[in-house]
Amino acid sequence: MQITADIFGLPAERPHTHETSGLGAAINAAVGAGFYPDHAAAQARMTHPGQRFEPNPEHGRLYDRLYREVYQKMYGRLAPLYRGIRRITQYPRPD
Repeated sequence: MQITADIFGLPAERPHTHETSGLGAAINAAVGAGFYPDHAAAQARMTHPGQRFEPNPEHGRLYDRLYREVYQKMYGRLAPLYRGIRRITQYPRPD
C-alpha cells in the first residue's frame, strides 16, 4: 500500500478487514434483507478505513525514474519473450 501511495502521489487506505469478499457478501445480504435501503448506505455503516498510507514524494520520484529510464526500455526488449510465453501456455487466451 505504501508503494501504491508513493507511485500515485495520493493517500491509500487498507480496508479494515482482510475478509473483503465476505464483507461484500454481507453488504449484499443486508441490502437484500432490507436492513439498508441501498448499497451506499450499507457500505457507509458496515465499513471503515483501516491503515492509511501517505505518499512519500521522494519515493514517488524514484519510482517514476525507474519506470521511465528502465522499465519502459526493458518492456520492449522482453515483449517477444512475453509473446513466446503466451504461445506456449495459451494464457491469457485471446478473445
